[in-house]
Amino acid sequence: MGRHLKGCGLAGRARSGAAAPAKLAERSFHLFVDVRYAPDYWLHLAAPADESLDSVDYFLRKIWVECCGHLSAFTIEGVHYVSQGADELEASGMDAQLGRVLRPGIVFKYKYDFGTPTELGLKVVGFWERGTEGGGIELLARNDEPQVACHECGKEIATQICNACQWRGAGAGWLCDQCADRHDCGGETLLPVVNSPRAGVCGYSG
Repeated sequence: MGRHLKGCGLAGRARSGAAAPAKLAERSFHLFVDVRYAPDYWLHLAAPADESLDSVDYFLRKIWVECCGHLSAFTIEGVHYVSQGADELEASGMDAQLGRVLRPGIVFKYKYDFGTPTELGLKVVGFWERGTEGGGIELLARNDEPQVACHECGKEIATQICNACQWRGAGAGWLCDQCADRHDCGGETLLPVVNSPRAGVCGYSG
């Protein structure tokens, strides 16, 4: 997918040596987002350089992680940028413009929820030559939803996750509808399977 997007609107520094446009408002970054412990989940985004880290945080919350209004943070070259409500932490806010803190090739981190965290890795692949839809952050591509077999019967595709059992090992707690109905923990522990690395965590339901 990354190779395909290079032909659609990516001005890759390695391929073309393209320099950043002089004006901040005239450039966008191509961001690749993935999950170290769950490589089946990934996103390609186009993010205008005059948008803020707060805008990226909002986008990631909406598409992948938001459940209960937890704090979140980016870590970029050793500097922590933390969401609103974290004034007690020694960190910068998320109002920093992307064009001031990012550049092609840089790799950085994002964490949502400091108690039961979902941790993402981000890389600036290059500059995006095309404008983004509506002038904001745009989803360019994402993974197909992984198909996980039911941990109980091993035959049907899982549709529910028991958030009490999933910590017991790989695939534990992932259940098809029939096995979920018979599951000992009860329906109050079940969350839907959704296309997100936060599936089954805290109260996340997509």
